[in-house]
Amino acid sequence: MNLLNQIPNWYIIIGIIWSTYQGVRGIIEHRLNYEHQLFISENQTVKTFKEWKSWEKWFILYVHDFVFRFICTISGFTALFLAYSLTFTEMKCIIPDSPGLITFLFLIGIIGVGGQLHYVILLGKVH
Repeated sequence: MNLLNQIPNWYIIIGIIWSTYQGVRGIIEHRLNYEHQLFISENQTVKTFKEWKSWEKWFILYVHDFVFRFICTISGFTALFLAYSLTFTEMKCIIPDSPGLITFLFLIGIIGVGGQLHYVILLGKVH
């Protein structure tokens, strides 16, 4: 049984829209967090975030954070769907430790959809 082919279209659409929102939210959060901080360049001169070139901001901070948050949120949606599928299909008989796996998938799903999975990963709580 191929579970990924069974995902309803409405679930995929909601997942993509919400993941895009989380990615854009990451861009805005990075802009606000780094706007007033100081960065030291190679020659030890102080350079503010506003002095960065536009393409530097986009490629160093924004694109990376957008993709990272988008993938973390999509992973959360996928984990929730897999937890649902393992709970309410005949696959629960195939997997020996399905309660532990379902719990893990549910927690990763909630953390991912809630937009916090990237923080958990960055904190080193998930290896």
